[in-house]
Amino acid sequence: MATELSRRRLLAGLAALSCGGLAARPAFAWASACSLGDAGAPPALLTCWSDSPTRPTEFHAGLLGADSPTLALPARGHDIAWHPSGDGSAVVAARRPGDFLVRWHVATGTELARFETDDESRFEGHLAFRPDGRVLYATETDLITGDGRIGVFDALSLERLDAWPCGGIGPHAVEWMADGRLAVAVGGILTLPETGRVKRNLTSMDSTLAFLDPADGRLLSRHRPPDAFMSVRHIAQDAHGNIAVSMQNEGKTGRPLFALLDGEQLRYGEADAGLIERCGDYAGDIIAIDGGFAVSCTHAGVTAAWDTDGKAAKVFDTQRVCAMSTHDGRLIVTGDTGGLWQLEAADARCTRQWRLPVALDNHADPAPSRT
Repeated sequence: MATELSRRRLLAGLAALSCGGLAARPAFAWASACSLGDAGAPPALLTCWSDSPTRPTEFHAGLLGADSPTLALPARGHDIAWHPSGDGSAVVAARRPGDFLVRWHVATGTELARFETDDESRFEGHLAFRPDGRVLYATETDLITGDGRIGVFDALSLERLDAWPCGGIGPHAVEWMADGRLAVAVGGILTLPETGRVKRNLTSMDSTLAFLDPADGRLLSRHRPPDAFMSVRHIAQDAHGNIAVSMQNEGKTGRPLFALLDGEQLRYGEADAGLIERCGDYAGDIIAIDGGFAVSCTHAGVTAAWDTDGKAAKVFDTQRVCAMSTHDGRLIVTGDTGGLWQLEAADARCTRQWRLPVALDNHADPAPSRT
């Protein structure tokens, strides 16, 4: 269903979107908050948002910064990605523990396919495509056993094809690697729908970076972080094949939120006590950038960068940051208070900043050049 942003609510500084029966264009009013002069129009980003970061009641997905409809969602969306076929469609996954996948045509707002879970499984927030665009993989939890798994779906119809064990409890991100493996961030933390996001097994959590064969789901390898209370949440790979993860710290001792896969081991990135304190205990996303990786430290409100050797680079103040993307070679990050920043990691500058009166969600995908 497409939606239209109410002018009255917009003028009142709210971000609620009213549901309409026809495809309508969202009239988002971007406010420049950049001290460097006119920020201009923001880059077009495919993402999710809601009307409030604390008590949301309306949920949407669409292309911000572009003249296109928005899609009303039944609950918060999380991961979102363009379909690799190039047909102009995209797929959004529900925030964990979630129950829907939706594929829709972004330019028209037309829903093309939907999958909803039954009482035996819940989605864990992330999806990945096979590069040929025929198969979609999504992280799930089996509610009967509590085990994590990878749901396998037809990438067009969203019909379930299979479900594979993923080597642990609480999978979150899943990514297609350059060498054809599936990488899964197995967080090690059990959550169930009846208790929401309550973490039920912190004393026995076992987090890993797991690799699966995408042909049959065979577990190829598992790689644990140096400390048992570090939960692997997101994965990135750069153009040279280097693989890194961002983590969340469930322990009482501060640790870096970034690690590189070094052979068979996950190795922490460099971080002194000051950097560990500044980054906090919660990493929301990770992305490969020129010469390294950037991590969004949501609770601490900073974006931190490391080079490909794991040496600490730059840190930017970015309030409630989470989603990370790139546009024209620049790093673009968003926060759930409506902030959007364009960062130049090479020389540690924020070159543009915007603010929108909606709560931007955790992940984003840049608009392809054809849109």
